[in-house]
Amino acid sequence: MSARKNITRLVVTTGGTGGHIFPALCVAAEVKRRAPKAAVLFLGASGPEGRLAAKAGLDFAALPASGVLGRGVKGVLSLFGVARGIALAARQLRRFRPETVIGFGGYAGFCPVLAAALLRIPCAVHEQNSVPGVTNRVLAKVAGRVFVSFDDKRGLFPALKVTRTGNPVRADIAEAKRPEATNRRNLLVLGGSQGAKPLNDAVLEALPLLQAAGVNLLHQTGAADEARIREAYAKAGADPSCAHGFIEGMAQAYAWADLVLCRAGASTIFELAATGAPSILVPFPQAAHDHQRVNAEHLADLGAAVLLDQKKLSARTLADMAAGLLDDAARLASMGRAARTFARPDAASRIVDGLEELCAEA
Repeated sequence: MSARKNITRLVVTTGGTGGHIFPALCVAAEVKRRAPKAAVLFLGASGPEGRLAAKAGLDFAALPASGVLGRGVKGVLSLFGVARGIALAARQLRRFRPETVIGFGGYAGFCPVLAAALLRIPCAVHEQNSVPGVTNRVLAKVAGRVFVSFDDKRGLFPALKVTRTGNPVRADIAEAKRPEATNRRNLLVLGGSQGAKPLNDAVLEALPLLQAAGVNLLHQTGAADEARIREAYAKAGADPSCAHGFIEGMAQAYAWADLVLCRAGASTIFELAATGAPSILVPFPQAAHDHQRVNAEHLADLGAAVLLDQKKLSARTLADMAAGLLDDAARLASMGRAARTFARPDAASRIVDGLEELCAEA
């Protein structure tokens, strides 16, 4: 067994969507579980990460987030932005004096990890998706460890640095109790911050068909679409209170669901696996490098999910597919068991193990 050193001062950094933020919070929680007096600083941008870090009891500092790549004038401005971001991140790191820094992707996580490398602070990255983003592909060259959710079959990271850990899932979701099969006919719809509208529109168009089939709905619409969706539900004679901009109690939502209709971000994939939830996955077609499709194929190949191309998403297709699956309790049970085989309940623990080893080597 490799030597390890308990972490007492950690910086986690990322920004943008919950798919980046929640794994970072899970790792911070695991560090604090092992060392309750550990100090953790979250460096992020101006998105939801500040609110979520505060809710988790973490100190937070905002940094500018700018793209790593660009051309022409945009590229020059991007370089200036990165240089400024590195300087600001370095100031935060000198003040906080972390033992290690870990980035979870996204532009907001680029400068702090690069600054850590320049300051010779042990640093690592975690890649959530099956196709790595530009930020982590660049940072992997200077990081001491690269943790991945999916196998790096394309060899885009330095092989000797890579550890497959899976993607950390929030503890309450990992502990959610789902019955293997029921007759409730409950469909959980998870629109997200990226591209929720096509899912929302398809559900609205299919609403009369879903109602006729006796399907119960719980619908996360995304904040921008909540009012429109609620109004449409009311006009259709459905209960508008089942539509929410954001569902706070996701553990309860997964426990309620017999079937989930959603995108295929890495955090969603591993939440479905952790809860054993059968799903219809509609990959976001504009995702970088089409990574959501590749993510979805992992569950589809196991028989844990049905992959539905957005171009084929229609009211009739959605209603027939959802009702057909909800009519087949045996298939839902089989899909749920298959999903659980992909779960990695120890993901956060394995990442912290790796960080402790990295600190011991420093």
